[in-house]
Amino acid sequence: MYKVLLVDDELLDLKGLQYFMNWEDMDMEVCAAASSGFEALEVLEAQQVDIVVTDIKMPIMTGMELARRALELNPKLKIVFVSGYEDFQYAKQAISMSACGYVLKPVDDEDMRRTLIDVKEALNKERAHSHLEHYFSESEPLLKRELFMQLLDGTPDEDRVLPLLQRMGIAWQRSRLYTALLEPDDLAWKLNGYSEEAQAAIERQLSLSVEQFCAMERIQVCRLDQFHFALILEERVDHGRLREFIHHAVSGTPLTVTIGAGPLVNSLKELHYSFQRAKEALGLKLFLGKGKLILHTDARGPVTAEAKDLDDILQALFQAMSSYRLVAIDDCNEELFVWVGHMETKLEIYQLFLHVVSKLDAYLHTINEDFYEVLGLDRKHLSILYHFETTQDMKSWLRRRMFELSEHLQRKRQGKKRKLVQEIEAYIEERLEHNVMLRDAANHFSFSPNHLGQIFYEEKGIYFSDYVSLRRLERVKLLLGDPKLKVYEAAQRVGYKNLSHFSKQFKDYYGVSPGDYRRHL
Repeated sequence: MYKVLLVDDELLDLKGLQYFMNWEDMDMEVCAAASSGFEALEVLEAQQVDIVVTDIKMPIMTGMELARRALELNPKLKIVFVSGYEDFQYAKQAISMSACGYVLKPVDDEDMRRTLIDVKEALNKERAHSHLEHYFSESEPLLKRELFMQLLDGTPDEDRVLPLLQRMGIAWQRSRLYTALLEPDDLAWKLNGYSEEAQAAIERQLSLSVEQFCAMERIQVCRLDQFHFALILEERVDHGRLREFIHHAVSGTPLTVTIGAGPLVNSLKELHYSFQRAKEALGLKLFLGKGKLILHTDARGPVTAEAKDLDDILQALFQAMSSYRLVAIDDCNEELFVWVGHMETKLEIYQLFLHVVSKLDAYLHTINEDFYEVLGLDRKHLSILYHFETTQDMKSWLRRRMFELSEHLQRKRQGKKRKLVQEIEAYIEERLEHNVMLRDAANHFSFSPNHLGQIFYEEKGIYFSDYVSLRRLERVKLLLGDPKLKVYEAAQRVGYKNLSHFSKQFKDYYGVSPGDYRRHL
């Protein structure tokens, strides 16, 4: 509802306008009525006002002077002037001062209503535009990341992307571009031992350093995940600046970072190619070292292909380990050592194993596990890998560790299932007197009925519905020991509605009818 301030030195005109207009019907309310320009300014300084309706001809401070000073306080204020016919020239002058309209005295209610409706429509449009601008401003970081991800993934709609980028102040039409990928080194090792608060502080410092450098160099940055950043750079930003960036990015942190850089491309549609090459270059960190800039031209022949194959093997190994597929773990181990067989020096193999352990540790951290804690290892003891004399020794050591980890994850998973099944049993016990359905239990525990039923069967060796029936019969059996209860009363207390059905189930399970069972107690 819009706030209206009425100003007129004629008290009767002021009161008539205040009380005889249907303000609520126009979605407006009179927040104050002033008899002079000075009084009106006090109101404007004290509260938010959307519309001022003022007489032009007032003593000392005219309506036009009031309008001028009011607009200085609030440029978005809407002014409606009221004037006598003899003041028509003043009214025209007032219109030139961005007033929204004028109404001649004596005021006709319908004229005033039409003028105010026009003012309200103008305010509505301004408010809608303001909301749109605010929404765009709030959404810009997310929109910017979405646009950059489209460019890096190779799915840009240039007709849509370019105008949005231009609106954000990014103009790339005439620039050759390339991408780079920044990755912290040995993240799991270096942050181990830090509290969660300290790790969060390191993450914030890294992010701040990256953003500061990119703002200073006018580099566009897209955060891919917690610690990884993709950079989109114009040709003017040479590799020397990226090498400086490596040191700047980790300022104030215990980290080092490596950057992989892709080639220059001529259009936005080709940017994903540069990004893919940047990822391949970063993959060579295993062979070329950390804390440096690795160019796409450093990838020579089969090295890049082998590194990619290694990642595939490790991914399959992690999946097999997580799902307790021991044969698949062994197969992956064999594939890894076929790959190792192509290496030339022991140092290369040692570096590979450090890489495998680092990747495994990072993977386990994503499921809240720690490689060293689970296996009871000390980081210092990893040097044992270098002292193995044969690759068979290394293979046996790695296979044993993978089996141990997989066994640990399996036991933990079974423990979680056991706890869930215990909760399901308690759920059933509390509701035996009702119609306990698998569908309702699955909804209660946020599972699909098939999944919950499968978990229950695997843990208990009995189907959910059969277990409910069994527990009902066992509960009735106990209740039948109370001579005060009739047989049908005991059956009803555990949810049986049909006495014949209950008697048949009881006899099928225990070999006697409920009545015979009670007589033999």
